[in-house]
Amino acid sequence: MLGNIGTLHTSPSGHVRYVPQASQWESVVAKSSAAECLRDSDADLVDDDDLQIPLARNGSISRSELLGLLPPGQYCDTLKEVYFRVFSPVFHILHDMTFEAEYQQFCHDPSSVSIAWLSLLFAILAIAVSALDDDDPLLSDLGERTVSRNIKVLSARYRSAALRCLAADGVMTRHSISSLQALVLISYARLQRGLAFWTLLGLTHHVAISMGCHIDPERFMLGPIEREERRRVWAGLMLLYTIQNTSFGSLDQQMLSQDVKVPADVDDIDLLTSPSMPITSDPSTSPSAGRPTQMTYLLLTFRLYKISNKVCETIFSYPQLSRYSVSQLEAEILAVRDMCDARYTLDSNEETLAVHHQANLNILYSQIHQLLLLLLRPTLCRYLQGEITQETSDTRAKCISSAKTSLTIFQTLLEAPQFAPYKWYTSGLGSFHAFHAAVVLAIGLLHPENPAEFDEMKAFLRRALEMFAALSVRSIFCSKAVPVVRQIIDVASTQYSQAKQQSKMQIRHTQPSPPQPLPHYQYEAQAQVFPLAHSMPTGTMSESFLLSNPLAHSPVPTVSSSTSEPTMHSSFGIHLQPQNWLGPTSIPWDTLNPSMGSYPPES
Repeated sequence: MLGNIGTLHTSPSGHVRYVPQASQWESVVAKSSAAECLRDSDADLVDDDDLQIPLARNGSISRSELLGLLPPGQYCDTLKEVYFRVFSPVFHILHDMTFEAEYQQFCHDPSSVSIAWLSLLFAILAIAVSALDDDDPLLSDLGERTVSRNIKVLSARYRSAALRCLAADGVMTRHSISSLQALVLISYARLQRGLAFWTLLGLTHHVAISMGCHIDPERFMLGPIEREERRRVWAGLMLLYTIQNTSFGSLDQQMLSQDVKVPADVDDIDLLTSPSMPITSDPSTSPSAGRPTQMTYLLLTFRLYKISNKVCETIFSYPQLSRYSVSQLEAEILAVRDMCDARYTLDSNEETLAVHHQANLNILYSQIHQLLLLLLRPTLCRYLQGEITQETSDTRAKCISSAKTSLTIFQTLLEAPQFAPYKWYTSGLGSFHAFHAAVVLAIGLLHPENPAEFDEMKAFLRRALEMFAALSVRSIFCSKAVPVVRQIIDVASTQYSQAKQQSKMQIRHTQPSPPQPLPHYQYEAQAQVFPLAHSMPTGTMSESFLLSNPLAHSPVPTVSSSTSEPTMHSSFGIHLQPQNWLGPTSIPWDTLNPSMGSYPPES
């Protein structure tokens, strides 16, 4: 197969184009006058056609004008350091040492770097802004007055500058590793801001193919750093594609089936000092298996998202049989958890795990519990629909445990001082995971097994409410979550008080019989039917259960439908559908709030 691989053509300006074997017309006309013309097709010509759309040039822009879009040098230095301290360990697609050398060269002589590299710098600045602390002077000095507005405006400003650089560089027809890295990071920046990037991702994918990044670089005569740069940027692109593909409800994995090897699980320094060391992408067999590397997090995240696709296929095909069983997928998820434990546990008791590794480990655990909550959703809903078996009871316990753990992780990342630079995560994807966990606990709060469990889950939800409120100034997602969680607590507390009052009345009416245990919502006889499109439809429930459950058709999940107190609408259960919990943008806020019922605001 090696003989069928094309070649990489690099122009004098550094732009790279992959030429497949089948289209290498030079081999046919090598001795003709056309050969020179073909070889010069990548020359630095001014591209005035409409191929720059959607990255329209809007007129020519000079290098000096692009440089003028950068912040002052000291701010640029600070944001660059923030990126490599916080974000590079999370999305490690660059060779940090190579970029640092290029950055120092740029500081010494701004004209020495390409326009594509300048685009990469702007993309890095756009991402780094979101990690600044609320009171960081850079925010007030560089942008607007409010924190959220500062971050939004500055991130958009630098993303726009990055795209202008790419347009000036002619990215629609000419490409380099810097322009590809910039495109991937711009998509990543938009992902972190909750913005659409599906179309941009498609452009980036085709730019990568035009550079031959869809073919493993071992097939080309490249050095170790350039090989890994190509693998890393391709892996980052595939990770973004998997995330976006899942959020669109598509399970097509065809694009992921390329022959590019996963990046090596090594540190950047290893590519310089030990270029011939055994290279492996398996975190369990890496030469650095006793400690995490700069690539460990990305590789483990990639594994989790591949499992995520299997989970989505399984839950969306329920109740039909899937290629994967729940137990099989649960075992795969827990295997990754064990791998995380092994890689992030240091052998020496005296050695402390670096802060970025601690943060990465917590984020990995959060992703693991998010996956478990999705995977176990159909079985949990069977429990809520009244199918009380050992399997469904165990699943309920697992879901409650994962939800509580997820909220504990969220609190750790939000409140521990060393994780202050990770507010971009806690106000974004971390808030989504925590809100998902809160909703699962809300279901448990409405159907507690005993008073102690009710009190514990209520305490978790109150703490979650406080955390969402604290982040609401910075996060639109959290500002939407606050009224929902507050309503959950208020309604559940009201219903629980009513249940206890009814229990006391029953005990008085049945005297002198022995005291009866408190009916904890009598969930076995009165479990609320939650209509779920992917799960058992209401119409398919057994007739015996419907007859034994006088409140099965009640509009609210309460022990009594005769109360005039505010209650949870039955439509709240519909929002347990897994398609609503694939990502932050999938939550149906417009219908979620009304389903909570009406309750007066807190005094």
